Amino acid sequence: LHNLPQSVKAAAESGAHGLDMRFSFEPTILGTAGLFGPLRGLLLGDAFLVVNGDVVHEVPYGRLEAELAGHPEALAALAIRPAQAPYTRLRMDASGHLTAFGAGSWMFAGLYAARRALLEHLPGPGPRELVPDLLRPLLPSGAVRGVPCSEAWLDLGSPKTYLRASLAALSAMAEGISPVPEGSVLETRDGHPLLRHRKAWVSMDATLTGAVVAGEGAKVEARAHLGQVVLLPGVRVTKGQKLADAIAYEAGHESIFLKVSLP
Repeated sequence: LHNLPQSVKAAAESGAHGLDMRFSFEPTILGTAGLFGPLRGLLLGDAFLVVNGDVVHEVPYGRLEAELAGHPEALAALAIRPAQAPYTRLRMDASGHLTAFGAGSWMFAGLYAARRALLEHLPGPGPRELVPDLLRPLLPSGAVRGVPCSEAWLDLGSPKTYLRASLAALSAMAEGISPVPEGSVLETRDGHPLLRHRKAWVSMDATLTGAVVAGEGAKVEARAHLGQVVLLPGVRVTKGQKLADAIAYEAGHESIFLKVSLP
């Protein structure tokens, strides 16, 4: 944890569903490999799994674990996908070994299984990054493998990707592919899907010009026009307001509307 640690902790615990969760606060961000410094004591088994917190995916973790178990020489097995901008490209040979970062037709999907022995190659304490400081030096040894994954994968790491992922998830619900979250209602207004928390209110006199997600306590008043929008909890869209391609959130009892350029 670093930015807004209590908020992140509360959100994680609200969906824990019985998981035993531990948290590590970083006053200084330690990076994608430096984080292992304070976490070493929690890694009790021979292998562990790491998942970036800003992706939504359907990649089966068992495939990563099986890849690692089937190749005793490997220290890490990374989930990879066909390359797309702006993510760093990587190359894999015919035997499944990763051979280069910065070139190739694949990209890292933010999930990997690794052996505890991988951490012995971490070059000292302090801020470190996974690819340059830990994985790239190991490529010549063949210790890093790739597992191609074609399952659904959505990045949440920027406002644009967050909005795009939210609308994609809503579309999957509208098509009956994904379930509607508990405590929410899926409706159709003006021919567009509306996913709203049961404690959100969207006036029947508001007009939807595209898909809308309305979080807990959000309120949309009459004659508002909105589409391709995510309203986070507590947001108020006032009478007659027009809003498109945006994320709205509460900050100090004020609704902030962040315009996002979607393709």
